[in-house]
Amino acid sequence: MGNIIIKISALVFGIALWFLVISQKDFQLSMEVPLNFVKLHENMAIASKPPHTLQITVEGKSWDLIRLRHQMQKDNQNVVAMVVDLQNVELGGTRIHLDAKNFVAPGFPDVSFVEPDNQLIFVDLEIDTRIVRNVPIKSNVNFNAAQGYLLADEPKILPEELKVSGARNALTRIIDIPTDSINFDTLRSSGEFVVPLNFSSLPAFVSPSDSTVKIAVNIQKMNNKTFKNVPVNLIGFFDRKTYSLDPETVSVEITGGEQVLDSIDAKDIELVLEFNRFAIEDADSLAPTVKLTLPASVNRDMSIKAFQVKPEKVRLNKIEAKPAAAENTEEAVQEAVK
Repeated sequence: MGNIIIKISALVFGIALWFLVISQKDFQLSMEVPLNFVKLHENMAIASKPPHTLQITVEGKSWDLIRLRHQMQKDNQNVVAMVVDLQNVELGGTRIHLDAKNFVAPGFPDVSFVEPDNQLIFVDLEIDTRIVRNVPIKSNVNFNAAQGYLLADEPKILPEELKVSGARNALTRIIDIPTDSINFDTLRSSGEFVVPLNFSSLPAFVSPSDSTVKIAVNIQKMNNKTFKNVPVNLIGFFDRKTYSLDPETVSVEITGGEQVLDSIDAKDIELVLEFNRFAIEDADSLAPTVKLTLPASVNRDMSIKAFQVKPEKVRLNKIEAKPAAAENTEEAVQEAVK
């Protein structure tokens, strides 16, 4: 029993001694770290595409390197980095040498940067004037109304443009900023939807003023409304004493968005028939053309779905003139009575 205790104690002591020796020895570790740029003048911007990360070698005690790697694996971007001070940089192209002065690891004072043998680390930058520009937003969102409802207008992006800041020659290449591709289905009411913007195609070091945009949609319940005794106007060059329409008034049923229908009066509807159409189409009855006057704010193509005229067609009547002989006979009879 005593021998087992002695052996276990020796093993524990040996492990502890090994850890003590290891902890006092310096080791090197290769790792990929962020490349950060700081103190750039507010009137300047980076126009090129430098790397976001760099592969470097660091040196330190084993326990520090283990903790450092663990923090990096937790995606802690502030644990270690290579930092470039751009306070005194000038417009145009520049090459910056990176060494120990650029290395920062705030929580690991005993970890240091190792300069590569027989080579230097450089980063090439293009510095341009910073400008601010409003860029149009492009919607990649689909809105679909539920059955019995309709989308009464084109979705409105609020705002239509996004303010972005960055290098002049980078911003001039941006045509628009798209939203994420999203579908909204079975909508039954109007509202505003917050949609993320997609910055994947933006040049590097371009700063947008927002990451989302609102899109307003006008959803209305579909309904129909009937207007009775709407007159049909016969237009063109013809003898109005000779020709007339039968019937002269009809009913018009309009199918569309409920709110739009509520705003329509009978005076907004005009029914017309061109006199020459009867001869051109060789017909004695035709369907009149419906003209509907709506406010400029109403999207007719989307909010109005159908017109139905009842009866569907209107007949052209010709009034036959009385024979002259018959007219004279009638006048003679009237004189005789007198």
